[in-house]
Amino acid sequence: MRPNLGIYKKLIEGGKKPPTHFHTGQWEFFRVLRGNLTVDLNGIPTHLTPEDGEIAVPPYTHHVVYGTPGTEANEVEFVVGATDAGDLGGVVLDQAFYENWYGYQEDVFQRGEKIDIIQVLSMFDAGNSYLSPPWWVPFRAMVGLWLGIVVGRWLGGLLGYAPYYPEWTTDWQGACDQMEQSWFHRRYAIRNAQELSKVKMEKLSGNGKAL
Repeated sequence: MRPNLGIYKKLIEGGKKPPTHFHTGQWEFFRVLRGNLTVDLNGIPTHLTPEDGEIAVPPYTHHVVYGTPGTEANEVEFVVGATDAGDLGGVVLDQAFYENWYGYQEDVFQRGEKIDIIQVLSMFDAGNSYLSPPWWVPFRAMVGLWLGIVVGRWLGGLLGYAPYYPEWTTDWQGACDQMEQSWFHRRYAIRNAQELSKVKMEKLSGNGKAL
């Protein structure tokens, strides 16, 4: 994470943070290797350095991670891991979610566009993550959960929002496996999408068109 660059710099300059969210069926773990990181847990900030070791975030804990205020110029390197939903045995990480979420943010920033809330909800729902409504909303977690499912998965799927995209996904076949499990997402599981995109780019390049 580079708090002084890209979309994070824009957020900091605007006095904002990344979106607060929660997970329904997994624990998440953070450990700082270099720099300073802040993790807000249910609204209470915890500042972490490499000397603080690992911090665990239980399911349904509203949290957000960002560079510690006052140290934004420092590059932060940290390790994040998560238990598989419903299984506390091994530690895994939803790589496709992180790749697409951060890829999407940077793409929006580079294009000078605004974040599309339906797209965000779609990506978060696929990654077992849900945006947290303001603290004063009754049944906060339940509202956030159903917002992600109804708007992100159901409505988003019908309107053409995929949770994963080939240009941002390393394990595209694994992402297709997951999307095929949902009626709302299976049409986006195009197995050869990365190859088709590569061929298209090569044709544009061969025709001398700007990429």
